[in-house]
Amino acid sequence: MRVQVIAFAVLAGCLALGCGKDAEPTRNRVSGKATFDGKPIPFGDVLFTPDATKKNSGAQGIANIRDGRFDTAAPGGKGYGGGPAVIRVTGFDREGGKLLCEQEFQVELPPGDATHDIDVPKGKAKPPGGDI
Repeated sequence: MRVQVIAFAVLAGCLALGCGKDAEPTRNRVSGKATFDGKPIPFGDVLFTPDATKKNSGAQGIANIRDGRFDTAAPGGKGYGGGPAVIRVTGFDREGGKLLCEQEFQVELPPGDATHDIDVPKGKAKPPGGDI
């Protein structure tokens, strides 16, 4: 009887603490405009990666770019943990189309929901391994 009580207490403690289940990281909404050379990016994505060089290890986020706008809360998106980030923007002229730009930026995002507009300058937008 005593062993059963102890086993039940351990099981109840594990369930209360989420034993065996990873806690979901904090995710915040990030939205904004995405432009290339001042013009809306028709199609693409924005990847938000915590900047490890600034000791940030939060959740990575992603958002689709559609008609010059992105939102991690939109379908296909996933919120970002907040704080220093490396943002990678990949833009195309249309779905399945020509690569317009691929660029990384280091930014400081707030710990909560945020709006952050991104403009990829034409002279700086080079895909890996080639010129535009």
